[in-house]
Amino acid sequence: SSFNPKDDREAQSICERITPRLAHANAAVVLSAVKVLMKYMEMMGQDTDFVTNISKKLSPPLVTLLSSEPEVQYVALRNINLIIQKRPDILKQEMKVFFVKYNDPIYIKLEKLDIMIRLTSQANIAQVLSELKEYSTEVDVDFVRKSVRAIGRCAIKVEQSAERCVSTLLDLIQTKVNYVVQEAVVVIKDIFRKYPNKYESIIGTLCENLDTLDEPEARASMIWIIGEYAERIDNADDLLESFLDNFNDENPQVQLQLLTAIVKLFLKRPTDTQELVQQVLSLATQDSENPDLRDRGFIYWRLLSTDPAAAKEVVLAEKPLIAEETDLLEPTLLDELICHIASLASVYHKPPTAFVEGKVGLKKMLPARAGDTDSEQEAAGATIIPEPGSLIGDL
Repeated sequence: SSFNPKDDREAQSICERITPRLAHANAAVVLSAVKVLMKYMEMMGQDTDFVTNISKKLSPPLVTLLSSEPEVQYVALRNINLIIQKRPDILKQEMKVFFVKYNDPIYIKLEKLDIMIRLTSQANIAQVLSELKEYSTEVDVDFVRKSVRAIGRCAIKVEQSAERCVSTLLDLIQTKVNYVVQEAVVVIKDIFRKYPNKYESIIGTLCENLDTLDEPEARASMIWIIGEYAERIDNADDLLESFLDNFNDENPQVQLQLLTAIVKLFLKRPTDTQELVQQVLSLATQDSENPDLRDRGFIYWRLLSTDPAAAKEVVLAEKPLIAEETDLLEPTLLDELICHIASLASVYHKPPTAFVEGKVGLKKMLPARAGDTDSEQEAAGATIIPEPGSLIGDL
Protein backbone atom coordinates (compact mmCIF):
# COMPACT_ATOMS: atom_id res chain seq x y z
CA SER A 1 0.00 0.00 0.00
CA SER A 2 3.04 2.30 0.25
CA PHE A 3 3.81 1.89 -3.46
CA ASN A 4 2.71 4.68 -5.80
CA PRO A 5 1.99 3.47 -9.36
CA LYS A 6 3.39 5.44 -12.31
CA ASP A 7 0.08 5.69 -14.15
CA ASP A 8 -3.54 4.47 -14.35
CA ARG A 9 -2.59 1.33 -16.22
CA GLU A 10 -0.18 0.17 -13.52
CA ALA A 11 -2.73 1.03 -10.81
CA GLN A 12 -5.41 -1.02 -12.61
CA SER A 13 -3.06 -3.97 -12.96
CA ILE A 14 -2.31 -3.93 -9.20
CA CYS A 15 -6.02 -3.61 -8.36
CA GLU A 16 -6.84 -6.65 -10.52
CA ARG A 17 -4.22 -8.72 -8.69
CA ILE A 18 -5.42 -7.56 -5.25
CA THR A 19 -9.19 -7.93 -5.82
CA PRO A 20 -9.20 -11.74 -5.16
CA ARG A 21 -7.85 -11.01 -1.65
CA LEU A 22 -11.22 -9.47 -0.79
CA ALA A 23 -12.51 -13.04 -0.40
CA HIS A 24 -9.78 -14.00 2.10
CA ALA A 25 -10.82 -15.58 5.40
CA ASN A 26 -8.62 -13.22 7.46
CA ALA A 27 -10.29 -9.86 8.25
CA ALA A 28 -6.91 -8.06 8.35
CA VAL A 29 -6.10 -9.20 4.81
CA VAL A 30 -9.53 -8.07 3.58
CA LEU A 31 -9.19 -4.60 5.15
CA SER A 32 -5.64 -4.23 3.82
CA ALA A 33 -6.90 -5.08 0.32
CA VAL A 34 -9.69 -2.51 0.73
CA LYS A 35 -7.07 0.09 1.74
CA VAL A 36 -4.99 -0.48 -1.42
CA LEU A 37 -8.07 -0.38 -3.65
CA MET A 38 -9.39 2.81 -2.01
CA LYS A 39 -5.99 4.42 -2.45
CA TYR A 40 -5.60 3.49 -6.13
CA MET A 41 -9.23 4.30 -6.99
CA GLU A 42 -8.43 7.88 -6.06
CA MET A 43 -5.76 7.98 -8.79
CA MET A 44 -8.13 6.87 -11.54
CA GLY A 45 -10.78 9.58 -11.17
CA GLN A 46 -14.43 9.09 -10.36
CA ASP A 47 -16.23 8.17 -13.56
CA THR A 48 -14.30 5.31 -15.10
CA ASP A 49 -15.98 1.92 -15.55
CA PHE A 50 -13.07 0.27 -13.76
CA VAL A 51 -13.65 2.35 -10.59
CA THR A 52 -17.40 1.57 -10.73
CA ASN A 53 -16.67 -2.18 -10.92
CA ILE A 54 -14.20 -2.01 -8.03
CA SER A 55 -16.76 -0.12 -5.92
CA LYS A 56 -19.30 -2.90 -6.50
CA LYS A 57 -16.75 -5.53 -5.46
CA LEU A 58 -15.92 -3.71 -2.19
CA SER A 59 -19.42 -4.01 -0.75
CA PRO A 60 -19.77 -7.83 -0.17
CA PRO A 61 -16.49 -8.31 1.78
CA LEU A 62 -17.27 -5.35 4.06
CA VAL A 63 -20.75 -6.74 4.74
CA THR A 64 -19.25 -10.19 5.47
CA LEU A 65 -16.98 -8.68 8.14
CA LEU A 66 -20.11 -7.69 10.08
CA SER A 67 -20.92 -11.34 10.77
CA SER A 68 -17.65 -11.76 12.74
CA GLU A 69 -17.25 -11.59 16.52
CA PRO A 70 -18.02 -8.18 18.13
CA GLU A 71 -14.39 -7.01 18.42
CA VAL A 72 -13.72 -7.59 14.71
CA GLN A 73 -17.11 -6.07 13.88
CA TYR A 74 -16.17 -2.90 15.76
CA VAL A 75 -12.88 -2.51 13.87
CA ALA A 76 -14.74 -3.13 10.58
CA LEU A 77 -17.43 -0.57 11.48
CA ARG A 78 -14.87 2.10 12.34
CA ASN A 79 -13.18 1.52 8.98
CA ILE A 80 -16.53 1.46 7.15
CA ASN A 81 -17.32 4.83 8.76
CA LEU A 82 -14.26 6.28 7.01
CA ILE A 83 -14.96 4.51 3.71
CA ILE A 84 -18.55 5.80 3.40
CA GLN A 85 -17.44 9.35 4.19
CA LYS A 86 -15.11 9.09 1.20
CA ARG A 87 -17.33 6.96 -1.08
CA PRO A 88 -20.93 6.61 0.23
CA ASP A 89 -22.04 4.81 -2.96
CA ILE A 90 -20.14 1.65 -1.97
CA LEU A 91 -22.66 0.68 0.75
CA LYS A 92 -25.74 2.74 -0.11
CA GLN A 93 -27.76 -0.41 -0.89
CA GLU A 94 -26.73 -2.24 2.29
CA MET A 95 -28.63 -0.30 4.96
CA LYS A 96 -30.21 -3.40 6.51
CA VAL A 97 -26.89 -4.93 7.62
CA PHE A 98 -26.37 -1.92 9.90
CA PHE A 99 -29.67 -2.38 11.74
CA VAL A 100 -29.00 -3.07 15.40
CA LYS A 101 -29.50 -6.56 16.84
CA TYR A 102 -30.84 -6.99 20.37
CA ASN A 103 -27.67 -8.79 21.54
CA ASP A 104 -25.13 -6.36 20.04
CA PRO A 105 -22.77 -4.79 22.61
CA ILE A 106 -23.38 -1.08 23.19
CA TYR A 107 -20.21 -0.01 21.33
CA ILE A 108 -21.42 -1.87 18.22
CA LYS A 109 -24.91 -0.38 18.52
CA LEU A 110 -23.62 3.20 18.69
CA GLU A 111 -21.28 2.71 15.74
CA LYS A 112 -24.02 1.13 13.60
CA LEU A 113 -26.31 4.03 14.46
CA ASP A 114 -23.74 6.53 13.22
CA ILE A 115 -23.29 4.66 9.92
CA MET A 116 -27.08 4.37 9.46
CA ILE A 117 -27.38 8.16 9.58
CA ARG A 118 -24.56 8.59 7.07
CA LEU A 119 -26.31 6.22 4.64
CA THR A 120 -29.79 7.70 5.13
CA SER A 121 -31.40 9.07 1.98
CA GLN A 122 -34.86 9.82 0.63
CA ALA A 123 -35.07 6.26 -0.67
CA ASN A 124 -34.65 4.52 2.71
CA ILE A 125 -35.78 7.14 5.24
CA ALA A 126 -39.08 5.38 6.08
CA GLN A 127 -37.22 2.19 6.94
CA VAL A 128 -34.63 4.05 9.03
CA LEU A 129 -37.25 6.06 10.97
CA SER A 130 -39.17 2.90 11.80
CA GLU A 131 -35.97 1.35 13.21
CA LEU A 132 -35.00 4.46 15.17
CA LYS A 133 -38.45 4.72 16.75
CA GLU A 134 -38.09 1.09 17.84
CA TYR A 135 -34.64 1.78 19.32
CA SER A 136 -36.06 4.71 21.31
CA THR A 137 -38.04 2.28 23.46
CA GLU A 138 -34.97 0.20 24.46
CA VAL A 139 -33.76 -0.03 28.05
CA ASP A 140 -30.20 1.22 27.46
CA VAL A 141 -30.36 4.96 28.23
CA ASP A 142 -27.27 5.98 26.20
CA PHE A 143 -28.50 4.10 23.16
CA VAL A 144 -32.00 5.59 23.46
CA ARG A 145 -30.55 9.12 23.67
CA LYS A 146 -28.44 8.53 20.56
CA SER A 147 -31.46 7.10 18.73
CA VAL A 148 -33.59 10.16 19.48
CA ARG A 149 -30.77 12.42 18.31
CA ALA A 150 -30.46 10.31 15.17
CA ILE A 151 -34.11 11.05 14.32
CA GLY A 152 -33.29 14.76 14.49
CA ARG A 153 -30.25 14.26 12.27
CA CYS A 154 -32.46 12.47 9.72
CA ALA A 155 -34.82 15.46 9.66
CA ILE A 156 -31.92 17.83 9.03
CA LYS A 157 -30.31 15.62 6.40
CA VAL A 158 -33.43 14.62 4.38
CA GLU A 159 -35.65 17.69 4.05
CA GLN A 160 -38.56 15.80 2.47
CA SER A 161 -38.84 13.61 5.57
CA ALA A 162 -38.57 16.41 8.16
CA GLU A 163 -42.32 16.46 8.86
CA ARG A 164 -42.39 12.70 9.45
CA CYS A 165 -39.37 13.00 11.78
CA VAL A 166 -41.04 15.78 13.78
CA SER A 167 -44.18 13.68 14.08
CA THR A 168 -42.08 10.75 15.35
CA LEU A 169 -40.41 13.01 17.93
CA LEU A 170 -43.82 14.23 19.14
CA ASP A 171 -44.93 10.62 19.58
CA LEU A 172 -41.82 10.00 21.69
CA ILE A 173 -42.51 13.11 23.81
CA GLN A 174 -45.97 11.71 24.56
CA THR A 175 -44.32 8.68 26.20
CA LYS A 176 -43.33 11.08 29.03
CA VAL A 177 -40.06 9.17 29.57
CA ASN A 178 -37.86 11.90 31.05
CA TYR A 179 -34.60 11.37 29.16
CA VAL A 180 -36.47 10.78 25.87
CA VAL A 181 -38.36 14.07 26.27
CA GLN A 182 -35.13 15.96 27.03
CA GLU A 183 -33.29 14.60 23.98
CA ALA A 184 -36.34 15.30 21.80
CA VAL A 185 -36.37 18.96 22.90
CA VAL A 186 -32.66 19.30 22.05
CA VAL A 187 -33.06 17.89 18.52
CA ILE A 188 -36.26 19.86 17.85
CA LYS A 189 -34.26 23.03 18.55
CA ASP A 190 -31.84 21.96 15.78
CA ILE A 191 -34.77 21.25 13.45
CA PHE A 192 -36.11 24.77 14.12
CA ARG A 193 -32.67 26.15 13.25
CA LYS A 194 -32.65 24.21 9.96
CA TYR A 195 -36.30 24.96 9.03
CA PRO A 196 -37.26 28.29 10.68
CA ASN A 197 -40.96 29.19 10.89
CA LYS A 198 -42.05 25.79 9.63
CA TYR A 199 -42.94 23.61 12.63
CA GLU A 200 -43.75 26.16 15.35
CA SER A 201 -47.19 24.60 15.79
CA ILE A 202 -45.53 22.02 18.07
CA ILE A 203 -44.23 24.63 20.52
CA GLY A 204 -47.35 24.24 22.72
CA THR A 205 -46.58 20.54 23.22
CA LEU A 206 -42.97 21.38 24.16
CA CYS A 207 -44.07 24.01 26.69
CA GLU A 208 -46.31 21.43 28.41
CA ASN A 209 -43.16 19.46 29.28
CA LEU A 210 -41.21 22.44 30.59
CA ASP A 211 -41.31 21.30 34.23
CA THR A 212 -39.76 17.91 33.44
CA LEU A 213 -36.57 19.38 31.94
CA ASP A 214 -33.66 19.13 34.38
CA GLU A 215 -30.62 18.69 32.11
CA PRO A 216 -28.73 21.88 31.12
CA GLU A 217 -28.74 21.21 27.37
CA ALA A 218 -32.48 20.49 27.32
CA ARG A 219 -33.29 23.56 29.45
CA ALA A 220 -31.06 25.78 27.26
CA SER A 221 -32.72 24.41 24.10
CA MET A 222 -36.21 25.08 25.45
CA ILE A 223 -35.22 28.62 26.48
CA TRP A 224 -33.81 29.23 22.98
CA ILE A 225 -37.10 28.07 21.42
CA ILE A 226 -39.14 30.37 23.71
CA GLY A 227 -36.87 33.35 22.95
CA GLU A 228 -36.82 32.71 19.21
CA TYR A 229 -40.61 32.40 18.94
CA ALA A 230 -41.53 34.77 21.79
CA GLU A 231 -43.99 36.75 19.66
CA ARG A 232 -46.06 33.57 19.11
CA ILE A 233 -46.10 32.39 22.72
CA ASP A 234 -48.61 34.40 24.77
CA ASN A 235 -47.07 33.63 28.16
CA ALA A 236 -43.40 33.70 27.03
CA ASP A 237 -42.56 36.23 29.77
CA ASP A 238 -44.02 33.98 32.49
CA LEU A 239 -42.19 30.94 31.15
CA LEU A 240 -38.84 32.74 31.08
CA GLU A 241 -39.44 34.35 34.46
CA SER A 242 -39.88 30.89 35.99
CA PHE A 243 -36.25 30.16 35.09
CA LEU A 244 -35.02 33.33 36.82
CA ASP A 245 -35.97 32.08 40.30
CA ASN A 246 -32.84 29.92 40.48
CA PHE A 247 -30.72 31.89 38.01
CA ASN A 248 -27.51 31.76 40.05
CA ASP A 249 -27.78 27.98 40.47
CA GLU A 250 -28.27 27.30 36.76
CA ASN A 251 -25.58 25.90 34.48
CA PRO A 252 -23.64 28.66 32.60
CA GLN A 253 -25.05 27.35 29.30
CA VAL A 254 -28.61 27.91 30.63
CA GLN A 255 -27.74 31.34 32.08
CA LEU A 256 -26.32 32.59 28.77
CA GLN A 257 -29.30 31.29 26.81
CA LEU A 258 -31.76 32.80 29.30
CA LEU A 259 -30.07 36.22 29.09
CA THR A 260 -30.27 36.22 25.29
CA ALA A 261 -33.86 34.91 25.23
CA ILE A 262 -35.12 37.62 27.60
CA VAL A 263 -33.36 40.33 25.57
CA LYS A 264 -35.01 38.91 22.41
CA LEU A 265 -38.38 38.97 24.19
CA PHE A 266 -37.83 42.60 25.26
CA LEU A 267 -36.98 43.67 21.69
CA LYS A 268 -40.15 41.97 20.40
CA ARG A 269 -42.48 43.09 23.24
CA PRO A 270 -40.82 46.08 24.95
CA THR A 271 -43.85 47.46 26.79
CA ASP A 272 -44.59 44.58 29.17
CA THR A 273 -41.11 43.06 29.68
CA GLN A 274 -39.02 46.02 30.85
CA GLU A 275 -38.82 44.83 34.47
CA LEU A 276 -37.87 41.33 33.36
CA VAL A 277 -34.97 42.49 31.17
CA GLN A 278 -33.65 44.80 33.91
CA GLN A 279 -33.80 41.91 36.38
CA VAL A 280 -31.82 39.52 34.16
CA LEU A 281 -29.24 42.17 33.20
CA SER A 282 -28.75 42.97 36.88
CA LEU A 283 -28.31 39.27 37.74
CA ALA A 284 -25.86 38.77 34.87
CA THR A 285 -23.68 41.84 35.47
CA GLN A 286 -23.76 42.29 39.25
CA ASP A 287 -24.35 38.88 40.85
CA SER A 288 -22.50 36.58 38.45
CA GLU A 289 -18.86 35.55 38.68
CA ASN A 290 -18.85 34.05 35.18
CA PRO A 291 -16.90 36.47 32.90
CA ASP A 292 -18.68 35.27 29.72
CA LEU A 293 -22.10 35.93 31.23
CA ARG A 294 -21.03 39.26 32.72
CA ASP A 295 -19.51 40.49 29.43
CA ARG A 296 -22.56 39.46 27.41
CA GLY A 297 -24.78 41.23 29.98
CA PHE A 298 -22.77 44.47 29.68
CA ILE A 299 -22.83 44.30 25.85
CA TYR A 300 -26.63 43.89 25.83
CA TRP A 301 -27.06 46.63 28.46
CA ARG A 302 -25.01 49.14 26.48
CA LEU A 303 -26.66 48.21 23.18
CA LEU A 304 -30.16 48.60 24.65
CA SER A 305 -29.37 51.88 26.44
CA THR A 306 -27.50 53.60 23.55
CA ASP A 307 -29.05 52.28 20.35
CA PRO A 308 -32.09 49.96 20.56
CA ALA A 309 -32.30 49.81 16.74
CA ALA A 310 -28.74 48.46 16.55
CA ALA A 311 -29.56 46.00 19.35
CA LYS A 312 -32.48 44.74 17.29
CA GLU A 313 -30.26 44.25 14.23
CA VAL A 314 -27.65 42.33 16.26
CA VAL A 315 -29.85 40.19 18.51
CA LEU A 316 -32.67 39.49 16.06
CA ALA A 317 -30.45 39.13 12.99
CA GLU A 318 -31.29 36.36 10.55
CA LYS A 319 -29.31 33.28 11.49
CA PRO A 320 -27.54 31.00 9.02
CA LEU A 321 -29.07 27.54 8.65
CA ILE A 322 -27.17 24.74 10.35
CA ALA A 323 -25.22 22.30 8.19
CA GLU A 324 -26.59 18.86 7.32
CA GLU A 325 -23.52 16.89 8.46
CA THR A 326 -21.61 18.57 11.27
CA ASP A 327 -19.50 15.60 12.34
CA LEU A 328 -17.73 14.74 9.08
CA LEU A 329 -13.96 14.50 9.21
CA GLU A 330 -11.96 17.32 7.63
CA PRO A 331 -11.12 16.23 4.02
CA THR A 332 -7.33 16.31 4.44
CA LEU A 333 -7.55 14.21 7.59
CA LEU A 334 -9.99 11.79 5.91
CA ASP A 335 -7.56 11.27 2.99
CA GLU A 336 -4.76 10.50 5.43
CA LEU A 337 -6.91 8.06 7.43
CA ILE A 338 -7.94 6.23 4.25
CA CYS A 339 -4.23 5.47 3.81
CA HIS A 340 -4.23 3.99 7.34
CA ILE A 341 -7.25 1.67 6.95
CA ALA A 342 -6.71 -1.60 8.88
CA SER A 343 -4.48 0.14 11.42
CA LEU A 344 -5.09 1.68 14.85
CA ALA A 345 -5.42 5.13 13.25
CA SER A 346 -8.61 4.02 11.47
CA VAL A 347 -10.14 2.89 14.77
CA TYR A 348 -9.20 6.06 16.67
CA HIS A 349 -10.05 8.27 13.64
CA LYS A 350 -6.85 10.16 14.42
CA PRO A 351 -3.61 10.35 12.43
CA PRO A 352 -0.77 8.19 13.87
CA THR A 353 1.13 11.36 14.77
CA ALA A 354 -1.54 12.03 17.42
CA PHE A 355 -0.78 8.89 19.45
CA VAL A 356 2.61 7.47 18.32
CA GLU A 357 5.92 8.89 19.47
CA GLY A 358 8.54 9.47 16.81
CA LYS A 359 6.56 11.06 14.03
CA VAL A 360 8.94 10.54 11.09
CA GLY A 361 7.51 8.60 8.16
CA LEU A 362 4.01 8.18 9.62
CA LYS A 363 2.16 10.73 7.50
CA LYS A 364 0.65 9.31 4.31
CA MET A 365 -1.58 10.96 1.73
CA LEU A 366 -3.71 9.66 -1.13
CA PRO A 367 -1.91 9.79 -4.51
CA ALA A 368 -2.80 12.53 -6.98
CA ARG A 369 -5.49 11.82 -9.54
CA ALA A 370 -4.51 11.45 -13.16
CA GLY A 371 -4.16 14.87 -14.78
CA ASP A 372 -4.35 16.68 -11.44
CA THR A 373 -1.17 18.77 -11.50
CA ASP A 374 -1.80 20.97 -8.49
CA SER A 375 -2.98 18.35 -6.04
CA GLU A 376 0.53 17.20 -5.06
CA GLN A 377 1.51 20.74 -4.11
CA GLU A 378 -1.75 21.18 -2.21
CA ALA A 379 -1.24 17.91 -0.34
CA ALA A 380 2.31 18.92 0.57
CA GLY A 381 1.15 22.27 1.87
CA ALA A 382 -1.97 20.99 3.64
CA THR A 383 -1.89 20.96 7.41
CA ILE A 384 -4.12 18.98 9.71
CA ILE A 385 -5.60 20.83 12.66
CA PRO A 386 -4.84 18.57 15.64
CA GLU A 387 -7.62 17.56 18.00
CA PRO A 388 -7.41 18.80 21.61
CA GLY A 389 -6.37 15.33 22.77
CA SER A 390 -3.32 15.33 20.50
CA LEU A 391 -2.30 18.81 21.67
CA ILE A 392 -2.31 17.56 25.26
CA GLY A 393 -0.11 14.65 24.24
CA ASP A 394 2.45 17.05 22.75
CA LEU A 395 2.80 19.14 25.91
